[in-house]
Amino acid sequence: MNYEYKNIMQVDGLISNTYILAIVAALVFVGIAILISSMIAYQGGKNPTDAKKRRVWFWITGIIAAAAFFCYNYFYVSGTIVPTQMLQDKFFTHTAIATGVTLATFVLIGFVASKLMKKGKFGTVFPSKQR
Repeated sequence: MNYEYKNIMQVDGLISNTYILAIVAALVFVGIAILISSMIAYQGGKNPTDAKKRRVWFWITGIIAAAAFFCYNYFYVSGTIVPTQMLQDKFFTHTAIATGVTLATFVLIGFVASKLMKKGKFGTVFPSKQR
């Protein structure tokens, strides 16, 4: 098998790329969450459930983002590293941290986007308290 990452310097560069990709994945999935929330129709009546559906889909999208990012790193990227214990362990540690970064960035950007679009459908994901 032809391994692309054979020494510690190359794996360090891969780790940097992993964190950048974590942020990009969070941005992409926030965009998907915004699209999903815009497809959920407003409901009238006494007990509308459209805002709850948007919130549920926001969190489902966030979980999918973190799981997809982790699976991509675990099944695809880790196969390009020479199978030595030190290199694999170093990368797997940062894979777990970067997965957390993906989820945290997703929530942070989602919160900011919700507050910026408070009069739109996505604004119901993190609703403001009415006084």
